[in-house]
Amino acid sequence: MKKNSGYEINYIENTIDVTKSFLKEAGTIGSAAYTQLAQLHKDLPDFQIIPREISKKQGKQTYGNLTYKVMEEFITAKEEDNATVVLAEFKRVQTLSKIQSGSYAFVKTWFLKRYKEEFEHAETEEQIEEAEA
Repeated sequence: MKKNSGYEINYIENTIDVTKSFLKEAGTIGSAAYTQLAQLHKDLPDFQIIPREISKKQGKQTYGNLTYKVMEEFITAKEEDNATVVLAEFKRVQTLSKIQSGSYAFVKTWFLKRYKEEFEHAETEEQIEEAEA
């Protein structure tokens, strides 16, 4: 699918696969997407218009509550004697991340390389304590 068109014509399945944002824009009469979709429907009347499904990776580990603040607090708690040095490195990584396309992902990767097992263990313990309360 072309990133800037918002749709792809699938001649094998006789479908026009469209992105969610393209469909939303096409919902406004007179918009460019509306005109394109109307033309596609006119040119290919037997084709079905299908919203594109984003495939989700099975078993993907997510870290929903892993914010910069949580990372900093974890480092402070974990690195009792060495916290100042590691926090300085953490700040440097945050600064370097600003020139990356995915700045948060850059910092998260650095953090998880150092503390993944300990963080997951602490997170599991926290969930158990919340469930018991």
